[in-house]
Amino acid sequence: MSNYVYMTVSMFKFSKEWWKSGREERKQILSRLNEVEKEFSNKLVSLKRFISLRYDGDIIYWACDYNTTPLNDFRYSLLSVSNSYLEEKVSFFSVFKPSPYTMGGNKDLSSFLKIPPLKYFVAYPMKKSPEWYLLPFEERRDIMAEHINIAKNHPDNEGIRSYTTYSFGIGDYEFVVIYEIPDLYKWTNVVEKLREAKARKWITLEEPILVGELGDLDIFVK
Repeated sequence: MSNYVYMTVSMFKFSKEWWKSGREERKQILSRLNEVEKEFSNKLVSLKRFISLRYDGDIIYWACDYNTTPLNDFRYSLLSVSNSYLEEKVSFFSVFKPSPYTMGGNKDLSSFLKIPPLKYFVAYPMKKSPEWYLLPFEERRDIMAEHINIAKNHPDNEGIRSYTTYSFGIGDYEFVVIYEIPDLYKWTNVVEKLREAKARKWITLEEPILVGELGDLDIFVK
C-alpha cells in the first residue's frame, strides 16, 4: 500500500445562463452530475462534495487517488455532462504524504480518507519564503512543533481534521492545507490563535481560501 496519495480540490461555478434555464433542464443536468459522482465514488480512493460558501463558487469537490488519471477523468466528466453551464474556477493539485516534522504517518491512507465527511470543509494553498528553507531542519522542526501544539491544545480544536499536502514542482504554491471542521465558529477561534505562532513569519501566500458545507445539489434548482 502506497504511503502517499494524489489530491485535487476543485471549485466549480454555474454560469449566468444556468440561472436563466428552466427547472427541468437544471434537474436533468444535476442528475447527470450525480451519476458522475456515483461512478467515480467507486473508482477513486475518496470523493467528497461540498456546497461553496464563497460568492465566486458553487460546488467544491475533494478527490483523492493513488493515480492521477482518474482525477482528471472525474473533472472532465463533470464538465462534459454540464452542457457548458459549469466552469472550474479554482483547482489545487497536491500529494498527501507523512510530514517531515512529525513522527510516523498514516499507514492506511485509503481507510483514513474514506471516513464520513464533517459538516464544513476548508482548503487553501500556502507558500513560504526562501528564507524558511535556509533555516536548519532542527530549527524548522521546533518552529512547526510550536505551531502544532498551539492548534492541538486549543479548547476549540476538538474534532477538527487537518491534512497538509505538498505541491513542490507541481503547483504555483508549495502546500495545500485542507481541513474538515464540525463548527466554523470554533474554527475561526483556533485560526486566530495560530496567528501568534512564530511560523507565520515565513508565510507568503494563503489564498484563495475555499470554504464549503455538506449539502445536496438540489439547492441549485430552487
